Amino acid sequence: MSRDRSGGLRLAHCVNVAQALGPAATATAMNAAVIHRIPEESGCTIEDLATWGVDPVVCEVVDVLTRRGGETYTDYIRRICDAPGVAGDTARLVMVADLTLSADREDSDALRERYEQSLPLVRNALAAAIG
Repeated sequence: MSRDRSGGLRLAHCVNVAQALGPAATATAMNAAVIHRIPEESGCTIEDLATWGVDPVVCEVVDVLTRRGGETYTDYIRRICDAPGVAGDTARLVMVADLTLSADREDSDALRERYEQSLPLVRNALAAAIG
């Protein structure tokens, strides 16, 4: 089990993101939140998740939320904001919860500022997508 910079379990962060989605969250959003860091933190791929029986829509959401090698943070946030369909909408919901938690708990001023600057971009994209 891997740990973050502060020594906390990365899995705990993912469970906290799922919890932050609130009581009206769909099973798809909660499942994606719980596993969204797996591809970045392990050698596991989206295809592996699908092979293991993870719902295809959850796999799509996790794919949207997975930062690509060489992708800048700005491009990553932009890609999430522009992602189409249910997978994109769900990814934005999860990202809003993730950014909110991360900004509240981050010790680094630079990272906290980055999260706080990204949050309105993702919220606006979500609001525009769901009308």
